[in-house]
Amino acid sequence: MESGELPSPAFGAGRGVDRRVLLSGLAGAGLAFLGACGKPSSSSASCVSELKFPASTVKPQPEEVVSKVTNTPIAWTSYPKSYVTIPEPPGKGESVSTFQILFSSPPPGLGSNPWWQELNKRLNVQLKPTLAPSPDYATKLLTLAASGNFPDITYINFNQNGQYNGAGFQKFIAEGAFHDLTQYLSGDGLKDFPNLQRIPPLTWQGSSFQGKLYGVPYPIQAVNGQLGMYRQDWAEKLGVDNPKNADEVLEMFVAFATQDPNGDGKKNTYGLDGLRQSMWMGMFRAPNNWRLAKDGTLQKDFETEEWRAALEFTNNLWKKGAIHPDALTLTLNQNQDLFHGGRTGFFTQGGWGFFGNQPNTDYTQTKQNNPKANPQPWLPPGHDGGKPAMAIGTASYGFGGIPTSIKDEKKIIELIHIMEYWAAPFGSEEFTFMYKGIEGKMFNYVKGAPVGVSNGNQNWANGLNYLCGPQEINYFYANQPGEAERMQHWQELQLDGATHDPTQGLYSPAWVQNAASLVKLEQDAFNRIAVGGQPMSYLDEVIKTWKRQGGDQARKEFQEAIQKCT
Repeated sequence: MESGELPSPAFGAGRGVDRRVLLSGLAGAGLAFLGACGKPSSSSASCVSELKFPASTVKPQPEEVVSKVTNTPIAWTSYPKSYVTIPEPPGKGESVSTFQILFSSPPPGLGSNPWWQELNKRLNVQLKPTLAPSPDYATKLLTLAASGNFPDITYINFNQNGQYNGAGFQKFIAEGAFHDLTQYLSGDGLKDFPNLQRIPPLTWQGSSFQGKLYGVPYPIQAVNGQLGMYRQDWAEKLGVDNPKNADEVLEMFVAFATQDPNGDGKKNTYGLDGLRQSMWMGMFRAPNNWRLAKDGTLQKDFETEEWRAALEFTNNLWKKGAIHPDALTLTLNQNQDLFHGGRTGFFTQGGWGFFGNQPNTDYTQTKQNNPKANPQPWLPPGHDGGKPAMAIGTASYGFGGIPTSIKDEKKIIELIHIMEYWAAPFGSEEFTFMYKGIEGKMFNYVKGAPVGVSNGNQNWANGLNYLCGPQEINYFYANQPGEAERMQHWQELQLDGATHDPTQGLYSPAWVQNAASLVKLEQDAFNRIAVGGQPMSYLDEVIKTWKRQGGDQARKEFQEAIQKCT
């Protein structure tokens, strides 16, 4: 699993959070369920296609550019004039406990944190957060499960540090730990929460379980973490730019490693910092986790010829010296340093930090080290010269759920309204407060756009504002004309020909039980073969083991779930 830092595009694509890229075809380890949270649900499975979502009643703003390609985020030509979406505080003056993930240093305590104090006032609650640092998030979630005592709003992150919490959360739901909120979050029920109507249907569907909704999601772009940035100046200098097929892609990255692209006489460059598996899976059009045949049977991705072709391609890159020798152990920060310093010719972490002239973007930092550098976005072509098939993910990092220990329906509705404040539309008064803070202390308006101050107050909101915000499905780069539309265009290119996972949102007890070992088997096999530690024939042994240790049972259960939806 490749890691990535995905800074919010809403604020000039600056850095500050370290997140695990969620790639649909590379699910991580399932969490074991350690505590009883009630009896398993006896309700029959529903299907994602049965979920209905009304059209948004939030008035479109003149600054937003809506793509004609479905599921593409909005691009903003300028920051909209502030408007109010929640005129009255949603809370009832009581304490509200939360469990949230923390990607940075923790915020100052309530007594010395003006933003937190203002948040309590705006929500009319006393917020009692538990902030779990991202490396400890999965462990702390397990601890909560073992105690059977989830906070009022519990944020479930689908994937963090290699652990696929989504699989574990399915077990929590099966044990009755969280409320089914479908009646409130879809159909006519969603009309009572106008801000939530702006969340794309794909995000709702991607965060559903057996056709039901158990929380308010944190939306992300549909194809996430698969847009790369390459040294176009290197490619042009070496005569290998704009590769049209797999052979030319191989030629380009090998040239980066062998032909002195910096022109300094030093043999210290590489084409790639990592194996970049998702890129080559897209290039060879491998299935997105599973492939569904017309007869209803499922084929796992690594059982296909396309997956093998992508693996062989990666192994060729390795054998020809295009990949950094420490590819399997480099950290995200090391990957960034290698690219910014002109040691590698390719880097990927989602795309938001690529563009513009803000101080912390990948573009700017690379140019600072070498003014002649020209880093530009890059997607692979199809291996045969056609289009690639990138993987569409859940379109969500996770969601905020409400535990079944809360029995009062009025309290449940109040908590949804509180999450609706976090989910306020881009540019609204609520959004600007949640994600830029207090004017004059955390940001100032520069040519009509909020730009963060540099005196350290930005950390007042650390972790507290990360729950179900829509900033990552809105492209905006302050005072950088055309950059948002450019980012939108690249998402359109990724969506063209992209593939869905046919098992997404369906339940397989065998998968939940065995996900950790099954995913590890597949990923270890790819890594070992890619770097020459095992021959290609080793994959056949791994597949047999995978089938025997729960893979075939998971296949059977997923197929049965799909049949119920047809």
